[in-house]
Amino acid sequence: MPSWRNKPKSVKGQFLKRRTFEQGKAEVDAAHVATCRLYCDALRFWRDCKSRACQRHRCCTGDAFHCLGAGHYLVPPSRRRRAQKIVIAGGPRRIAPATHIEWVVRRNSFAELLRWQLG
Repeated sequence: MPSWRNKPKSVKGQFLKRRTFEQGKAEVDAAHVATCRLYCDALRFWRDCKSRACQRHRCCTGDAFHCLGAGHYLVPPSRRRRAQKIVIAGGPRRIAPATHIEWVVRRNSFAELLRWQLG
């Protein structure tokens, strides 16, 4: 095992560990998509979905933003709070967040999630 002094320069000084803007935006977008999918499963929007695949699999397999946009006004505030607790826990299947960004996005309110979707 080589000592620290004898390691090649390529391994010695890897200080550029920051991500680019595009990589960060892709991570945030992926976190929002995953959270929207969890909300669709928690609020059971697949029951009213026109897609046969969603009804067959009993989860949103299509566009999660479309389901949220079409049915969010039908959900009372008490059910939104209950769904937020389910989403924070990881949905019905208790899926752990993939990144820290997803962990943060799951704890945002339902209204903030919809605001991100629209703008």
